[in-house]
Amino acid sequence: MHMTNRTEILFQKFLDGTCTQQEFNELMDLLQNNQQEESVRAMLQKVYKQVEQTLPSHTWVDATGSLLPEQPVQTEPEPKRLVRSPFRLAAAAAILLVASLLTWALLKQSDNVQTTHLAQTVTKSTEKKEQKHLVLSDGTQVWLNAASELTYPPSFDGATRVVYLKGEAYFDVKHAEKIPFLIYTGNVVTKVLGTAFNIRAYPDQHDVRVEVKRGKVQVSKANKVMATLTPGQAVMVPSVAKEEAELKQVKEDEVAEWKAGKLHYRDQSLKEILLDLERHFSTKIEVEDEALLNESLSSTCDKNSGLENALDNICLSLGAAFEKKNGKYIIKQK
Repeated sequence: MHMTNRTEILFQKFLDGTCTQQEFNELMDLLQNNQQEESVRAMLQKVYKQVEQTLPSHTWVDATGSLLPEQPVQTEPEPKRLVRSPFRLAAAAAILLVASLLTWALLKQSDNVQTTHLAQTVTKSTEKKEQKHLVLSDGTQVWLNAASELTYPPSFDGATRVVYLKGEAYFDVKHAEKIPFLIYTGNVVTKVLGTAFNIRAYPDQHDVRVEVKRGKVQVSKANKVMATLTPGQAVMVPSVAKEEAELKQVKEDEVAEWKAGKLHYRDQSLKEILLDLERHFSTKIEVEDEALLNESLSSTCDKNSGLENALDNICLSLGAAFEKKNGKYIIKQK
């Protein structure tokens, strides 16, 4: 299949140096939204080969536009004066475009790396015990939990608003009917138009959890819709490919309680709970009997009351006890 005529026309105008800024932005959007990736690659390779022939013999680049190690060349007489060639300038610009778009095409095929812009990105992160409040360019608010990271563009100017999350965050997304907001957490994608919800996707946990406080949220994995959630609903999407997603009901006022310092665990394994407490209190917690780590329990504690109060509640549920030794906490059977 061939690319649309409009794309080809805009691309040629770019090479000719006659496209406006608006037309250039349109070209980028068309190329980024085009599903025929092989057609994109074929067109770029063709342009590269044409441009390659116009470059000086001592310029060495590969098909992605990357500079290669300088090669020895024959000595030639020094020209009397430098002549700026419009075609050479266009060729250089084309090489840059080829490099950028080929990079985009390669990234687009990755399961875990998605992109909708070629713009620079901003990354904000938190340490253990730390939380941050961010306001994105569209007015979307993000509360970033401990030991988490959010990557996003300085401004949203395309057909979608895309961010990348590692860890946990609560989003209050500014409504934009025709510009969906997408959050990538590994191979799980959460899509919204305007809503408030929490995503928990730490690398050391078994699944990605999405809980909705307001609006509607669509959660997908490997291009397959796992669930469409409404307020008071949650989904757990496992990282293991063959396992099914699990739907649950949650209280809307309990979504992202961590923002107010309340740690609420619902039917979660002791292992997951302890990892979360380690992030919030920046400490080490060990279990003497590792069989306890698979125990499932529910517990609520106030972060302001301290870690030992939280461990008291957990040990009460387990029939266990804890002690502090050499700067770390140890849970053991009574």
